[in-house]
Amino acid sequence: MIDSGTDYWFAMRVRHSNPIRLMRMKELLDNEAGVAATYVAMRFQRVSPTKIDLAPAVNNLIFVRTSYDCMKLIKSNKTLYEPLSYIMRPVLVDGGNTRSEILTVPDRMMNDFIRVTSEANDKVVYFDNLSYACKPGQEVMITNGSFAGVKGVVKRIKGNVCVVIPIKQTIAVAITGLHRSQMVYITEKEEPCQTIEV
Repeated sequence: MIDSGTDYWFAMRVRHSNPIRLMRMKELLDNEAGVAATYVAMRFQRVSPTKIDLAPAVNNLIFVRTSYDCMKLIKSNKTLYEPLSYIMRPVLVDGGNTRSEILTVPDRMMNDFIRVTSEANDKVVYFDNLSYACKPGQEVMITNGSFAGVKGVVKRIKGNVCVVIPIKQTIAVAITGLHRSQMVYITEKEEPCQTIEV
């Protein structure tokens, strides 16, 4: 059960967004009392034939670390935060029915995701096919190199072994160019993405 006073990583959408609006939303949230951190995944993109620049990997996705109580208060300010919405996740309940609950990301998964996406590294690629990236698979931990300690799921992309860090229904990133000798299999299950009943 989610504790409404404990900080969690919320995956949030910014409706009708573009890179400028997303970064303005990040700046607003960074200045809110009670918000411990925010994160927007960035990647290099070609903006003209001669210029490559950093831009958000997804134009409408921001991660916010705060409590559920604080997030409710923030979202009640319709003037500033009307475009900000929770990412909802269907959860199976008794009788085979589903209900929508607010998605939160476990600290370990979020820390690994930030570590991988905040480093300029040509071995890091964003996944377009979320349904494939988020399918269950064998969990591993990278044992050496610049990403030692990062946990993810082994996948094959174009015949090559890679480790994918998927955040359900939102975004996934893959570390390519790895050899199986650089990873160990994990037998205990990682904490899944959590949900908050609304």
